[in-house]
Amino acid sequence: MTVTTRALRMVLVAGGLLLVAVVVGFIGYAHYRAQKFLIGLPGRLGINITQETDNFTYSQSSRGKTIFTVHASKAISRKDGKITLHDVGIVLYGRKEDRADRIHGSEFEYDQKAGVLRAIGEAFIDLSAPSGPGEDKTDGSAQMIHVKTSGLVFMQKERSVGTDEGIEFEANGLTGNAVGASYDAASGVLLLKSAVKVSGLRGAAGSERPMVLTASRAEMDRETEMVLLDTPKFVSAGDAGAQTMKAEHAVVHVATSGMPDAIEARGRVMLVDDGRGTVSAERLDMALNANGQPREGHLSGGVRFVNDEDGKRETGQAGDARVSFDGEGRPVRAVLTEAVAMNDKAGVSERQLNAEKVEFVLSGGGRQKLVLRGAVASGGNGARFQTVDSRAGDAGRTTLSLRSNVLIGRFGGNGLTGLDGTGKTLVERISTDGKGLVSLKETSTGDTLAVDFTQGAKGPMQLARATQRGGVEVLREGVKKGGKAAEKEAEHARGDEAVYDADADRVTMTGGVQLSDSGSTLLADKVQMNRASGEGTADGNVRVTYVQTNGQSEPIHVLAGRAVAHQSTGVTEFTAAAGTMARMWQGGSQVEAPVLDFDRNKRTVVAHGTDVALVKAVLAGGDASNAKSGKNKGGAVRVTSHEMTYKDASRQVEFRGRVRVEERDGTLWADEATVFLTAATSASNAAAQGFMGGRVDRVIGQGNVQLEEPGRRASGEKIVYTAADESYLLTGTKATPPMIVDEARGTVTGASLRFTGGDDSVVISGGDEHGRVRSETRVRE
Repeated sequence: MTVTTRALRMVLVAGGLLLVAVVVGFIGYAHYRAQKFLIGLPGRLGINITQETDNFTYSQSSRGKTIFTVHASKAISRKDGKITLHDVGIVLYGRKEDRADRIHGSEFEYDQKAGVLRAIGEAFIDLSAPSGPGEDKTDGSAQMIHVKTSGLVFMQKERSVGTDEGIEFEANGLTGNAVGASYDAASGVLLLKSAVKVSGLRGAAGSERPMVLTASRAEMDRETEMVLLDTPKFVSAGDAGAQTMKAEHAVVHVATSGMPDAIEARGRVMLVDDGRGTVSAERLDMALNANGQPREGHLSGGVRFVNDEDGKRETGQAGDARVSFDGEGRPVRAVLTEAVAMNDKAGVSERQLNAEKVEFVLSGGGRQKLVLRGAVASGGNGARFQTVDSRAGDAGRTTLSLRSNVLIGRFGGNGLTGLDGTGKTLVERISTDGKGLVSLKETSTGDTLAVDFTQGAKGPMQLARATQRGGVEVLREGVKKGGKAAEKEAEHARGDEAVYDADADRVTMTGGVQLSDSGSTLLADKVQMNRASGEGTADGNVRVTYVQTNGQSEPIHVLAGRAVAHQSTGVTEFTAAAGTMARMWQGGSQVEAPVLDFDRNKRTVVAHGTDVALVKAVLAGGDASNAKSGKNKGGAVRVTSHEMTYKDASRQVEFRGRVRVEERDGTLWADEATVFLTAATSASNAAAQGFMGGRVDRVIGQGNVQLEEPGRRASGEKIVYTAADESYLLTGTKATPPMIVDEARGTVTGASLRFTGGDDSVVISGGDEHGRVRSETRVRE
């Protein structure tokens, strides 16, 4: 998407269109000059008119300077008391004799008694511009303004001039006309009654643009130097299309130089730029510089912007809009206030900006392309920038919202390149399905925000990277995997910084990171999460606590240097930091290893060791209440090996590779061993035992079995230890039969040997080389 300069045209179109001020003021000045002449003419013509048949001439001077001269080829006094003047020519000189304005017509009728002077037929007025210091334009070399009308009437007593006929005028390449006019000399107000129209070419040489100004009524106040227009409409055409401005009323303030210096438009003000949109408001105020170029512009009262082009729709609104221009009338700054809202929609993508105040920095304008250099959106309730992207086939949509007390835009060649936010920043991403139900909602807050966008020459703008800093908190809510729409799961995260990389679709959090969901909490220095695959990696001082869903057993704890969660398999791999071991424990049971693979769903653990760092496990010992020797055999059982696998479903722990099992009364070695934990007697008992819970029930060791107890050693190929009666069953092969070596009684062999820990008795089964089937040896105490 783009926060385009088009969206700013709700203000900037006004700048270009309001160059009409120059034209309006010029025309206003022309009318003003013409009416100055009309004010004085009738009064002067009513002074000491003499009756002469031919070559009537009258001049009046003041303080030695000629004010005006009236000449007629013939004057005829009529019986009705009126005087007819033929071929009338009048020259009106400026107060400083710096100009000569002329009026002429074929015939005038003068009613001296009524004080009325009336033009019969057409009347023509030629107005000259004032001369500069030292210039003499009384010879007719001045640039002229030509006025043509008919039915002109001057009321001497009321000091008013008027006509109901058409008026035409021409000046500097512009032509104009109106229907009906009146002038009140006492108030200095000139009124063009209807159908006012001015047209021509305006602009610098080589870049002239056709323009047309129309109004239903025009009123010019000589005293206040104002031009009032009813329903004015200004149209300026160019290669890129036409620009139009219209309103119910407009006022043009004219400076003493004759140039307009301010414009006021009221009532349904509308600014239209073909292909660039329409701006409307209730009020427009424009201040102009000495050259008639815009200096300050102000739109107020329900400012609206609309532009529909090539399948795109842009809208905007604000309560107030102000624009500043440079000395050449080019916009340099725009400020929008009061519930500012901008919207840009193209196809399935939509972009929105909401704020209490938006300020734009601009360059270009005129014949140059208008360029947006910077933007700041702010407000007490914060500013919001939002993107909405709908998926094809009504498959749902994704909404991304960026909020902050202050949002600062960064711009480049293709438009908006980034946003920086300060003060209570918020990033919110919501995904909905085709029915409008929320499938995923992600929210993060922080102190600062930096967002980078990428945008093709024609493609929509896309989020490339987002960085949030300062007490970042993230909440992710979505539909539970494999669950129904109503089954929601939530994940929380905290850290000093969070970075989102759109290309990798990955979020990286650093600085005291804490992640938690309904069943676990993770602490680490750094965490990376892939949003698409669900894969996650935690590094540095990793600490994880898994809360048992039954709510009764103790939680499972893990310490590691690194953790990698594989969403596809449901396995989390914990790796030890250099010089340490990854550790997992619950209650009295624990395991340490260089690598621990934990499947939380299947509730299995696979521990991997090395030649120099073996797996170490601690399991709760057997039940002491059944110990025949009276010794406490309920202590912990410690096991080391190359690899360990725990399966909660069968409640067994498998060890492989250099297995060593230690308990209080002895040590067992074997190539592999399986430890069976006590099974739950009921559901409540299973809940209480929890993961890796329960005591050691049996131990089976196989391969190169060796057992050491105080005072004796045993060896064989397989050994079974039963915790209930603390008994061992040792077996072997024909080549290597089981054997017990007692320090006091010697060596005992047989097909199988059964003995009890802490007891000196051994039961031999299966016969020996002497053919004895069974024998029992008891060592005297």
